[in-house]
Amino acid sequence: MCLPPPNVTGTLHLGHALGNSIQDTIARWRRMCGDDVLWLPGCDHAGIATQVIVEKELQKRVGVTRHQIGRKQFVEEVWKWKNQKGDIIYEQMKRLGSSLDWQRATFTLDEKPSYAVREAFIRLFDDGLIYRKERLVNWSCALRSAISDIEVDDIQIKGRTLLDVPGYDKKVTFGLLTVLSYPIEHTNDVITIATTRPETVLGDVAVAVHPNDSRYTHLHGKYVIHPLTSQRIPIILDPFVDREFGTGAVKITPAQDPKDFEVGERHGLPLINILAEDGSLINVPEPFQGLPRFLARDKVLDVLTDKKLLVSVTDHDMVLPVCSRSHDVIEPLLKDQWFVKCQDMAQEAIKAVKSKQLQLIPDHYEKQWYDWLENIRDWCISRQLWWGHQIPAYRVRHKQTELGWVCAHNEEDALEKACKQFQFSSSEITLSQDEDVLDTWFSSALFPFSVFGWPHRTDDLLQFYPTTLLETASDIMFFWVARMVMMGKLLTGKIPFKTVVFHSILRDCYGRKMSKSLGNVIDPLDVIRGISLKDLQNKLESGNLGAEEIQKARSAQKQEYPDGIPACGADALHFSLCSHNYKANYINVSVDQIVKTRQFCNKIWQTFKFICSKIEKEFKLSPLEMETLSPTDRWLLSRLSAVVQQCEVHLMRYELYKVTNILLDFWWHDLCDIYLEYSKLVFESEDKSAHLRMEQILYRTLETGLRMLAPFMPYLCEELYQRLPGRLQTESICIASYPQSAEYQWRDLEAEQHMDIIRKVINQLLSLRREFNLTKTKPLVYIQITDPGVAVALQKQLMLLERLSRSRQILLQEPPSRGCVVHHGDGYTLNMELEGNIDFGREIERIVSQMSKLDKELEKVSKQTDRSRGIPEHIVRGAEEKIISIKEKMDKLQKTTDTLSLLQDIK
Repeated sequence: MCLPPPNVTGTLHLGHALGNSIQDTIARWRRMCGDDVLWLPGCDHAGIATQVIVEKELQKRVGVTRHQIGRKQFVEEVWKWKNQKGDIIYEQMKRLGSSLDWQRATFTLDEKPSYAVREAFIRLFDDGLIYRKERLVNWSCALRSAISDIEVDDIQIKGRTLLDVPGYDKKVTFGLLTVLSYPIEHTNDVITIATTRPETVLGDVAVAVHPNDSRYTHLHGKYVIHPLTSQRIPIILDPFVDREFGTGAVKITPAQDPKDFEVGERHGLPLINILAEDGSLINVPEPFQGLPRFLARDKVLDVLTDKKLLVSVTDHDMVLPVCSRSHDVIEPLLKDQWFVKCQDMAQEAIKAVKSKQLQLIPDHYEKQWYDWLENIRDWCISRQLWWGHQIPAYRVRHKQTELGWVCAHNEEDALEKACKQFQFSSSEITLSQDEDVLDTWFSSALFPFSVFGWPHRTDDLLQFYPTTLLETASDIMFFWVARMVMMGKLLTGKIPFKTVVFHSILRDCYGRKMSKSLGNVIDPLDVIRGISLKDLQNKLESGNLGAEEIQKARSAQKQEYPDGIPACGADALHFSLCSHNYKANYINVSVDQIVKTRQFCNKIWQTFKFICSKIEKEFKLSPLEMETLSPTDRWLLSRLSAVVQQCEVHLMRYELYKVTNILLDFWWHDLCDIYLEYSKLVFESEDKSAHLRMEQILYRTLETGLRMLAPFMPYLCEELYQRLPGRLQTESICIASYPQSAEYQWRDLEAEQHMDIIRKVINQLLSLRREFNLTKTKPLVYIQITDPGVAVALQKQLMLLERLSRSRQILLQEPPSRGCVVHHGDGYTLNMELEGNIDFGREIERIVSQMSKLDKELEKVSKQTDRSRGIPEHIVRGAEEKIISIKEKMDKLQKTTDTLSLLQDIK
């Protein structure tokens, strides 16, 4: 397996911890199964993110920009930063216990992957799959670079909204719809259009209407006069226009809008780029020339108002694309860029899944896979950055004439290629390398084979490629996974992995997306080590949040973590993350769940101590004589066999969350709640042979249980394994064999069925004790049996039943007195004696008091469901759930009161 390479700028967050925990568990399990396992770490150079961080640091430290110090020195500064701080996330992963082969750690700008990146680009260019063309790209004016789709956040704007935009002193207004009129040539009529970006009117080259829209039939073939430049521009007919939206007339700005660009290509319209790389206007008349785009927006509205062509400006809900790195508003910009042809590669990726060469888990992702790949567009791989893989393309010139491009690993090879291709001597031509760098996803797409030394036939490549499994987040399915499949198949002839397991996006316990501004982001190391509320809130100050966001986050943290986060340890976090159904749409995580897992870790520790206290240090494993075992012994061994079999099945399906639930249930409920209590009865007896049999069973159960848990709780299980008395001479539990179902053939379905009956009776008796507040007394219990199967089960386990139900005595007969509370079971009736054990009147008073408190709580919680008061949705939902719970408690208490009143009357 390859670790999805985290950004070199990154610090660990719960998303990393989730993926790491799942991958680590799988890697540890397969090692214990005897497989030769390589889990390979890597780190991504993260072009934009890293450049932004170092630029900010340079500006803060010495007050210079990258342009002031030049490309060479700036790249040196980035390398310095990387060497000082770039391994932080690796150190954090080690704290989690991630069992990666750290000696093989690969950085995407190391020489081995860098050579692979250049080689891939050269091959694709020479084969005609990479080309250069002027097209619209996502542009960040703050970064002065094209960015990928994944680095664009779509922000929902509800009407008029003020936002901070980099480079502007004042907030910029969004969420407005501007309606304006275009005069129709040679008439007094106008045609009205609407736009959320009035500054782009300066780039309009046409107005489009639907060819079948009868409202505009008389305007077919006509022209309008541009309201700002006075140029005549055509009214064109195109079926892409939605007749039902707005006025049914649309402005066409091919150089500033992707859809308009396609319309422009269909109709042969001119491209007028009005936006410079820094976001100022170009190719426009005065007074707009050189104005920043959002200041130009205000100027456009002023001029339209003066010309009486501005119809209205109204609130309008919209989606605003924002750069996740710079928080700048994204602009479509016309640029010469390098593109990869993707259609044929996409078809190969589709075939791989359809033919089952590649398995996607869960399989519902197959539809998304097909939909995206069938509608794929060519991939823009240019980035106007300095940090990254500089594109190995060289522009060739003869004197002042540009001849074209050649691609090579270095300038010397490029010169040789150019001479052959263009039939000039080396002294007649000049070369200049493209200054752009490649999209980070390009190098990441090669990761599964570049890390093994491709294009060279290394031993690692031959042994480990294709890899077995990729486990990753579902939100990068297209940006990374699909591209790895496409590039892998194209360049190596092989699909880079056999199986992909996707995990879903983490959310908080209320189902909200994790965000620093909401104060709900959890640092895994804070969960492992623990952190006070004060230190938690101090961490907010070191981020990039504004004062208002910090205050909001502090308030949220105070409500969510009033006492901070308790130290839970790496194993509790690891196990807890694996226990979530990561195949669901979302994963809701809370610290409370991890704290409960810490309690489970403590339970395992205490169980170990108890069992080891009963096992002699010179203990030796010996064969079990099944005919000498009690029904409870046979039941536990049967449950152990079932658990081994179930874990085996679910691990093969990568259903880790099912395995964790099975193991927790076995340890807590089967072993601790039932069998350890039974073992105390055995050890209290004088039967020494029974003691020896018990030691054999407890040891087998403990040792097997630790091996099953080891991939999920490596630290704890290793510690306990090393302390295990009489253990087999295996150096570490990491390389001990994982329990296989073939070794555990002790299933006894009858014993399990009988114990199920016992547990039901125990639970019902304990429930009655709680209901009638019998906390300090052990009541007498009578059981009337109508089912012979129930009779056999109860007669065999009567002592265990008495002990676990905390009953004074259980008699399998009719009750002699009337002072009993009655519960009807399946094939039996329970009668618990209350008379003499409780004061009926006082107990009724206690319950009435409880109900009164619940009634007041109900009134208080009901106020939190009033959405009209602007209460956040997650609080409303929580309050509604709490109301249901309170009402259920009140109903139960009312029934208990009725029963007590009836018994009191009878008495």
